[in-house]
Parts: sequence; structure tokens; C-alpha cells
Amino acid sequence: MRMRYQKEAIALLILIVASVTLYATFTPVRCTDFACFEAHMVKCRPATFINDGEKEASWKYGIIGTSNKRCDVEVTLLNAKESNLDLRLYEGQNMVCSHPVGVSGYPGKNLAACNGELKEGLQSIVIEKLYRYIVTNIGEIREELINY
Repeated sequence: MRMRYQKEAIALLILIVASVTLYATFTPVRCTDFACFEAHMVKCRPATFINDGEKEASWKYGIIGTSNKRCDVEVTLLNAKESNLDLRLYEGQNMVCSHPVGVSGYPGKNLAACNGELKEGLQSIVIEKLYRYIVTNIGEIREELINY
């Protein structure tokens, strides 16, 4: 009788250890600083990080995993700061940025490596600002081109 309960107890213990191991393996670590996130990004291990330190906006980064030997990181614009109306249009949107495994850095800095609605929105902001700059400074640009 006693032997029967020992086997059940051991089986239950193995099940608990396996569950904890699986949970720890697949649950992303919540990083409180970028150094922690960067360490996980180099290995492409699940982690999340909220960067609230930039003056333009707050960003959330989440390492999704690997695909095609690249590390996929989801970048979400949480909120725009300093009344940046252009960015406010894209709050809550995200993009997925793919980088080679072993590379670290802010994932959203290289838009060429990203895909998604947020990327399209950021590109449209850049194009609009460039257009405004050209229109505002067309005379100076013309003079520089003539003198070139």
C-alpha cells in the first residue's frame, strides 16, 4: 500500500518540475533595463522591455523568437510624448523587426529590418517631414544645386 503512494508522489513531483521548467522556458523575462534586454536579444531568448526614457515616445520591445536564423522582436509604440501629433496617430501599433542572432541594439532603429503598420506609419512621418523641409527650403536647395 505504501509503495503505491510513493510512486504517485514521485510522478506528481516529476510533473510539477516539468511544468515549472516549461513555464520558465517559455515565459518572457521582464527586463527593467536595456542591458538585460540586450543580453536576451543576443541569445534571442524571450524577454520584454519598456523604454520610457526617450523624449519622443515610450516603446515596448518583446523578443518573439527565431525564424530563418534571425531574431524577431516586436516593437510597439505605447505613447507619444511632448505633443508629437504625428506619432500619436500610431500609438498602440506595432512592427516586427528581424535581426541576425547575436546582434543587439534598439530593434526599431533600423526600419529596413522591420515590417508592420508601425513601420509604414513611421516612414510616412519621415517622408512628410522631408517634404515640408524641401518645400520650406526650396530656394536654398536650388542655390546649393546651382553652385554645386
